[in-house]
Amino acid sequence: MALVLVVAGSLALPRGVAAIRLLAGPRDEAAVAAYLLTHRTADDYTAAAERALADKDEDLAASIAQLAAERGLALPASLTARIATAQEEASARMGADAWNGFVSGDAPNEAALAGAVAADLTGIGDVRDLYNQAARYVSCEEIDPLMIGLATVGLGLTAATVATLGATGPEKAGVSTLKAVKRAGRLSPLLAREVGVVTANALDGEALRLVGTSMARLDLAAARAASGRVLKAEAVTTLKGLGTDVATIGGNAGYRTTVAALGTAKSAKEMGVIARLSSRFGTATRAVMVLGGTALTFASYALTATMWSLWLVLWVVGVAFGAAKLGRRIGRLIWPAPSVRLRTA
Repeated sequence: MALVLVVAGSLALPRGVAAIRLLAGPRDEAAVAAYLLTHRTADDYTAAAERALADKDEDLAASIAQLAAERGLALPASLTARIATAQEEASARMGADAWNGFVSGDAPNEAALAGAVAADLTGIGDVRDLYNQAARYVSCEEIDPLMIGLATVGLGLTAATVATLGATGPEKAGVSTLKAVKRAGRLSPLLAREVGVVTANALDGEALRLVGTSMARLDLAAARAASGRVLKAEAVTTLKGLGTDVATIGGNAGYRTTVAALGTAKSAKEMGVIARLSSRFGTATRAVMVLGGTALTFASYALTATMWSLWLVLWVVGVAFGAAKLGRRIGRLIWPAPSVRLRTA
């Protein structure tokens, strides 16, 4: 019985305690992620970090190592040394592509992405992209509604950032990052489709045509006035909200996590989940996305947590019963029961 209790306790104690904490504490995404991570072992972290290094993704490997340290799990010393070396080599490679990103808006890597975002923060990138799309519309060529929407919202946020002395800067940076990732072809198809449909349904074709014709004759005042009518309010709100989530992830977890989130998120709602996770886990967010996922609704795991809680209660009852029985046996050895002698008639 003692052996059974020891084996059962090795499972019931950590998972049962984690389940009770989940059921009794806040029921948000961060709490669900923390609960799921209790099921991960040091071997899980080691394997995930090894895969990241094999894919030449030193940022993810470092994120996994950080999360493992926060969870009190030790990775092999040789692995942590390799992660540190990979980070140093990556730092030495960065910097050459920032100018190309600034000029062209292309973002094949993080340095180029930073350049592309910098161009958009000045408004240059937005003007370029909106003019290109408007000119295609005037020529009856295929256009990209999402790119039009992002450029339009970006121009509006650039003006607002100047007017508010930088108050809307993070929101603007988020929209610019989203546009750079979209241009690089690294935006999740499902997310691009969802937001693209919202944008396409909110486009004002006549306003877009006026932007193109006004810019062609260098009438910047008319182009600026028309750009404010290109997109309806509901789409502007959607894109601004997504930009805010992107900025939150970038500020808390960095570019690589932002690009990874934009490349895997299935919806704008999921981007909101990742943004909230980044507020809790910081630069370890990428590791959480890999080891815990992003489908982190409390309802999805409430039944599992309840079962583990009941398992812990049963284990405690078993331990109490076993301890009582053992105590009686020890007591009998120390104080034997008095023998009863029968009297003969």
